[in-house]
Amino acid sequence: MLTTQLKDGLNKLRVKREDLVQKRDELVARAKMAQAQMQVQTAVKNVSVMDPTSELNRFEERIRRQEAMARGMAEVSASSLEDQFAELDETEDEMEIEARLAALKAQG
Repeated sequence: MLTTQLKDGLNKLRVKREDLVQKRDELVARAKMAQAQMQVQTAVKNVSVMDPTSELNRFEERIRRQEAMARGMAEVSASSLEDQFAELDETEDEMEIEARLAALKAQG
């Protein structure tokens, strides 16, 4: 009788332990899931395009500045090239005038 009571008590303890282990595993899994959800929400918040402090918005703004600088440099370069061509045209015109003047002097 005492042996039967001890066996029943031991079996109850085993069942109780299994329940506690299962409950512990469930709580650990829930804690990990909650942490993962928090990380996802933090990441989503940091990537929000409408949020002026977001990394994505700052990256886009930096690209816009670089694009504007590239356009400005292209405009300066284009105007510089135009100036150089205009200068060449003027030099050719001056050389032609001098050549005609020299030809006229040689005739007269």
